[in-house]
Amino acid sequence: MSVESSGGVRIDGHFARTAPCTDSDCIAPRAFTWVRGYPHVLYGINQCYAGTSPPPSPRLRLPTRLDSIPRHLIGVTTYSAQTTRVTHDVAYDLWLQPTDTKRPCRSEGTLEIMVWTDYDTRALLPASLQVATASIPFAVGRDARPRTHPWSIYASNIDRDGRTAPWGGTLWFVPDQADVVGRGRVSVDLSAVLSTAGLLLRANYGWPELGQRYWLDTVSFGVEFGPTSGDPMDSGPSSFSAEISAYCLDVGSTLVHASCG
Repeated sequence: MSVESSGGVRIDGHFARTAPCTDSDCIAPRAFTWVRGYPHVLYGINQCYAGTSPPPSPRLRLPTRLDSIPRHLIGVTTYSAQTTRVTHDVAYDLWLQPTDTKRPCRSEGTLEIMVWTDYDTRALLPASLQVATASIPFAVGRDARPRTHPWSIYASNIDRDGRTAPWGGTLWFVPDQADVVGRGRVSVDLSAVLSTAGLLLRANYGWPELGQRYWLDTVSFGVEFGPTSGDPMDSGPSSFSAEISAYCLDVGSTLVHASCG
């Protein structure tokens, strides 16, 4: 990863071998996934490495309890991805904790919410993990996309009454293949994502209302990558590159007018 003179971040990955992490010292050694890494840019607190976090922004200080986040939290990114020999997705990664700790780390009760904006079909999760669909507002450039294609929602390691796997549970919000964006400016209504997640967890798993019980501490954006086959146990190569030329969170705006200015 490198920072270019324009301020953009360039990511180049060329791996001859991408073996799964199954050792006992892995964070989630039993996670059956094709993902081998997630190079990203970060807003908020770096999970498990709080000392390396970027300076807080007065616009939205994290951690913040969900019901204290101003309306219309919009994620804005401008990026391009070049993928050849790789299984991949381009995604936001939101981390929520049931406390306002300033040193968050993945543990039982942690909730991860991934919001994809680009992916190849090999990256899709098993149909057995899909739990719902939803209409998530987003825009490409200055054009709001019509809500004709519902987003699929997948869940893993989430149990009843706020319980998760020891390393946390995950929800994925995945747009229809017709709506993926390989390059350009993309704005996503993250407030709608958080609201939908709360309703789903309450209806499907009996979780308490998230707004007063969970804090948002991290919002990352980057590229998940793995072997071309998409096989969780494959050790094959991966090759890709991406450039993130703008990334910010805007509050109190709209999809079309949100900006990083």
